[in-house]
Amino acid sequence: MTKKELRQFLLDHSREQLSDWLLGVAKDSPDFRQRIEFYAGTHHSHEAASKAIARSVVSFNAMVQSRHPLKSADIVKSAQFLLESMRACMDMGPMAAMMPMLVEAMKVLDELIGKQSKPGVRLDELQSEYATFHLRLAKQYPLDPVALAESLFALRSTASGKILPESPGAYIEVLGEAGTAHYRKLLEPTYQVVVNQQSLGRQSHRETLVFLNRRVMLFEWTMVTEDIDEQVAILLAMAKHPDEVLTVAHYLDLRQRPMDALQTVQKAFHRVATPKLATFMAERLEKQNQVEDALPYRWYLFEQSPSFERFGDLMQAAGQVRQHAHWRDRAMGFAAEKAKALRIEILLSEDELDKALSEARLQGAPISIWTQLAERHVIRDPRIAIELYFDCAEFSLKERKADSSIALAWHLAVDGPTFQIFNARLRALFGKQKLPDWYVAKLVEAGIPVAKLLE
Repeated sequence: MTKKELRQFLLDHSREQLSDWLLGVAKDSPDFRQRIEFYAGTHHSHEAASKAIARSVVSFNAMVQSRHPLKSADIVKSAQFLLESMRACMDMGPMAAMMPMLVEAMKVLDELIGKQSKPGVRLDELQSEYATFHLRLAKQYPLDPVALAESLFALRSTASGKILPESPGAYIEVLGEAGTAHYRKLLEPTYQVVVNQQSLGRQSHRETLVFLNRRVMLFEWTMVTEDIDEQVAILLAMAKHPDEVLTVAHYLDLRQRPMDALQTVQKAFHRVATPKLATFMAERLEKQNQVEDALPYRWYLFEQSPSFERFGDLMQAAGQVRQHAHWRDRAMGFAAEKAKALRIEILLSEDELDKALSEARLQGAPISIWTQLAERHVIRDPRIAIELYFDCAEFSLKERKADSSIALAWHLAVDGPTFQIFNARLRALFGKQKLPDWYVAKLVEAGIPVAKLLE
């Protein structure tokens, strides 16, 4: 039946008949009975409405103790009704018992959510709606500030979900000076553990949960307190990862405390060295014209990731304090052990072609190095360049790849000596193995008369 047809059906019956039907349905449906009792109570008195809500909270709490699997839909239905009931009562006027009932309902909802493997978006939204209502109630009917601080602290400490995510910040006005001070006093034991990095020893699951919650609350406190030294002490104690440490340093920079930022990162680096922290230190020290102090950090970065770029950064800094030779020799010694291809690349950059070629032949090198060696010899000695281009071609063939190395060598074969070298290497190449047809076709496309040269 349509909604319109159902409405007309109900209108066609007397109030007495409808009342009997509704009471019959309520008899077999506890949820429906709760709603009837509540709406009947709100029309009767505050006391009746309060009792109806109290019974709903007890029923809601019973869900926690139930051994039967709970569905998110059932939790949402009950929690939504409770919230609607409380909002309706609040609109009727002050109710002294409202806050304790709301707090109890929030605890129950949090516990129920904690039991769900996948709580779902709607349950998170409901928890947020409860938090919004709690703040509204606290503002409309202010409690004793110290009692409110203790209530907020207790709720957040034991929560497994997102209870009151904006406390104490959103409650500062209601807490006042006395409530805010008391909230900070309650956080003091956690502050001492975190700031002094004390060991907690073995803890139960619940004890761990409470401590982690209070640790988050302590971090949130930094957004409220106006004591910058306390903010920094808390943030530093909590900064474990490089990104967190750098966030604290940025925070200090914004507050015109650059030396504190530098010392913060320096201490973190000496505790656990990482490239991110080293980069910050090197760049900051260089910017402050403390280049010599930056060199150990540049060296650390080079050791961690030996690359031509990192070598260049090291040499640029070393050159500013006339220590280029020292750090260059140290880098070359390191590269001889740990990064041989980089050593050859450095020699190439310094135009030490003979040394670079000698080391490549002695120790081996990737094809990119051989290609660079060939290119650098094109003008200096075309004969060596041809030999190197053919070496590159053989590397490519082993990987079943086509490249332009032989075509480049062909362009260098312009006179007797260079032509003879090219022809000899081409014959040797074809003599070593049967080359794929596609590879030979590539050579012909490049204008190399392969058939004629091999006659």
